[in-house]
Amino acid sequence: MPWPTVGGTEQATLRIAEAVRPYGFESVAFCFGERAPVHEIFAAAGFETVSYHPVEHSYRRVWPFLRYSWRLAREFKRRRVDLIHCADLLAGYHAALAGRMAGLPVLCHIRCCYDQLSRRDRSFLWPINRFIFVSRDTWRRFAHKVSEKRGVVIYDGIEADRVVDANAARDVRREFGVPDEAKIVGMVARVAPAKDYATLARAAARVVAVYPQVRFLIVGDHSERAEYREHYREVKEMLRANRVEDLFIFAGFRSDVARLLDAMDVFALSTHTEGLPLVVLEAMAHGKPVVATAVGGVPEAVVDGETGLLYGHGDDEGLATHLLVLLQDEEKARSFGANGRRIVRERWNRERFAADMARVYREALGLTGLAEVSSGQLAEFRGI
Repeated sequence: MPWPTVGGTEQATLRIAEAVRPYGFESVAFCFGERAPVHEIFAAAGFETVSYHPVEHSYRRVWPFLRYSWRLAREFKRRRVDLIHCADLLAGYHAALAGRMAGLPVLCHIRCCYDQLSRRDRSFLWPINRFIFVSRDTWRRFAHKVSEKRGVVIYDGIEADRVVDANAARDVRREFGVPDEAKIVGMVARVAPAKDYATLARAAARVVAVYPQVRFLIVGDHSERAEYREHYREVKEMLRANRVEDLFIFAGFRSDVARLLDAMDVFALSTHTEGLPLVVLEAMAHGKPVVATAVGGVPEAVVDGETGLLYGHGDDEGLATHLLVLLQDEEKARSFGANGRRIVRERWNRERFAADMARVYREALGLTGLAEVSSGQLAEFRGI
């Protein structure tokens, strides 16, 4: 795991660990730092966690990096790990060389757009046997050339048939002091520079000028890291400048995201770039109409005009227009929400995702003849 905090990468990796368990793969989470939040979510799900302290991949300080990699390789062997799965590119820099030193296959997930990588950084990717991309756009824009044999796209999957909490809307409104007559536009994302809160702030000002009975609920960490705290202050200033600060509720990191999603009337994602935002799929699974920036893998997840509405990057007028359509036309909002649940059930379900991930693990381990095995038939393998 590349970071100590919990966000989309960490939640998605936990889903992988849970999804492949029935296929006989047991995961050990190597977590950045000591007793960080990322340890807690894996431990709470019943997975073993191990602390590691990475050293920067560097040619100028090559010996410290090699010594660190060798120590990590010995730890992999001591814990009888069979496969290394790096949760994102940074984790690949942290662990790929150690994995190869231990004689293990190394996989690396690419979840974000990395359209610019230095020659130095690209040179540290040679130990990775195979890259897993979350969307076709992510692969197309990856700055390091990856052949068809060395790359694969695996779309994420989530629980499609969840039960909606009928009391969530009432309880969440009481918790945050949202009036009964107000509708909730929700966004689940860290308050980080990668997200486009400036466009959301401008769009919110346009929305409330027409539809004042609305609140914006932001669910995501804004305090764990110094850069988040600084950006949170900048976002608050943006909201003040647009005179909408009182309409925004920042819930921070929450473990009850599903409950908060159930309380939202419209789900929004204002962002600069995305690999494939899992939270959009979660919103669709909750039957929520989606308004999102048409960047990265977002158009691969949201069917424009059927499950949601897409707008151009930085287009606050487009974002506001789409939000107003769904806030004012409840029938269309319900139709989009129902279509989203159906499409998640058909295309983005957990069973398909688990089978795809297990297949990639089997191929990496040379077990391609065991195509349909489950936990009762396949010996337990350990990986991260």
